[in-house]
Amino acid sequence: MGNQGSAHVKGHSTGDLASTQVSLPVKFHKVHGDNVILLNDNTIAQRGDSFCKAICFSSRPIAINEKVYIRFAKTSSSWSGVLRFGFTNIDPGSVRGSDLPRYACPDMTNKQGCWAKALGERYAAFNNVLHFYVTRNGDVIYGINGEDIGLFFSGVSTLSPLWTLLDIYGNTIGIEFVSQERLSDGGPLGSLGALNNVLPPPIPQRESHPSGPRTQFPTSSLGNLHSDSITAPAAPSIPIRYYSNINFRPMSWHELSGKNIRVVDANRTIAVRADEEYCNAYVFSSRPLKCGEKIVIQVLGIERSFIGGLAVGFTACDPREVTREDLPDDSDMLLDRKEYWVVNKDVCRTPEVGDELCFHLTLNGEVRYSKNNTKVATLMHVDKTLPLWLFFDVYGNIQKIRSIGVTTHVPPIPPRPRSTPFMTQTSMPQLTVTLPPREQNTAQVVVNVPTPASSGSTTQNSGHPNYSMMRSYSVPTGVTSPVSMSEQQNPTHIKSLPTSPETTMDSCAESEASECTVCYERSVNAVLYTCGHMCMCFECAIVVKNHKSALCPICRQEIKDVIKIYKT
Repeated sequence: MGNQGSAHVKGHSTGDLASTQVSLPVKFHKVHGDNVILLNDNTIAQRGDSFCKAICFSSRPIAINEKVYIRFAKTSSSWSGVLRFGFTNIDPGSVRGSDLPRYACPDMTNKQGCWAKALGERYAAFNNVLHFYVTRNGDVIYGINGEDIGLFFSGVSTLSPLWTLLDIYGNTIGIEFVSQERLSDGGPLGSLGALNNVLPPPIPQRESHPSGPRTQFPTSSLGNLHSDSITAPAAPSIPIRYYSNINFRPMSWHELSGKNIRVVDANRTIAVRADEEYCNAYVFSSRPLKCGEKIVIQVLGIERSFIGGLAVGFTACDPREVTREDLPDDSDMLLDRKEYWVVNKDVCRTPEVGDELCFHLTLNGEVRYSKNNTKVATLMHVDKTLPLWLFFDVYGNIQKIRSIGVTTHVPPIPPRPRSTPFMTQTSMPQLTVTLPPREQNTAQVVVNVPTPASSGSTTQNSGHPNYSMMRSYSVPTGVTSPVSMSEQQNPTHIKSLPTSPETTMDSCAESEASECTVCYERSVNAVLYTCGHMCMCFECAIVVKNHKSALCPICRQEIKDVIKIYKT
């Protein structure tokens, strides 16, 4: 690690962090991600234009119970998510900045010796000061603006030196280690009388929230969230309002779930997220959703102090092959897995208790969403040839959901055209239909159009009236017609039918299907290789192919080539 890694620590012995003596304020290590810029004597780290590769470290190891203070020096509202922080026992001086991965979570946390987690977005406001430290037992305690919040995560190994691990992520653009000089000048922590490298007093145990609709899970260990000994208070049943006329089949949640959520009822249909958490609250359907099925979930609890909405997705990965530790805090990270994953975030940003959310997987792989049985929107297209498990990340302001069930979508039956009154051959006046002039190679045909039957209608031997319907038709001159002259003289056959409403609807649907799904202006005239989907115009397909992530918008397979097609 060099001088910068050891000059600030006295009396340090490997394997005994308690003997670490703090001498100088913490700064940022010279090893960092490619998009990190160090300022103000390495006390400020700022991310560049990109949204990734912004991992950085402390310049020296952090002692047991040593509080680290970080100020949010620059923030944004254009991204999603905020700072990720934790500890690592990997000496930053032993790696190169260019070799650091894109993200701390899960790229670094999947490696042995790295522990980090995303901070709640509500805590990462501009000029707020975050403090955190690690205890002898490996628990990371954190707080904001001098007020302790409690356990952030646990399981950190304290048998070797620990450096702070920071990822300047999302809406966090710049962070600053608060120094002794800033504090003495009446900076953001002037009233706290604390600074980096000062050990905190013992923290009293947090009290549970007052009794109410919120569910408080023990914070002594995240693993306790899934303990069988925890029982959540039963919530009053909310009646189904918007889909009460539908017969649902049960759909329970899979045994796999995120680390911050648990299923609380015997039927495994109600899932609730821990109060102080806002992410990593995944629930999966117990079986793949079939094309043509739709599932309805009900919002049972919300938390206004968090921002962001529900995330919904599909995967071809059997949940039995995934562990809870594999599930990232940011659902976008699932797209980096080798299996088929698609996800759409912030689906319901303004929920109310009792809202009913419907997700319909159509026969052509389109995922449609509606809230309270109102306007329908298309969320995504999926590969319908794969078995697809539905999953949710109960994120942000939605805290508790219930699976109402699944049902098979039945398309509405179009109204039948009004029947024409029965007619007979009797008392039928002759109608002459004038067709275009002969120079346009058309002929004039005389047909009989029946009128409604009179009371004296004749009947056949069977006792039923002899009904028939007469229509006019035209045949171009010089073209052999399959209709004989005798049939023309006896116009009791249906010669041609007018354009039906169904035909018009089909042509409209074909027109919509041929519209580019990217620009919505040009017609589809390209096929994607190797998946074979036709969903874009040639111009847009070339742009997508040349993008870094050249994936088909329908099945997310890699686009290796674009073939222009010509329609006749």
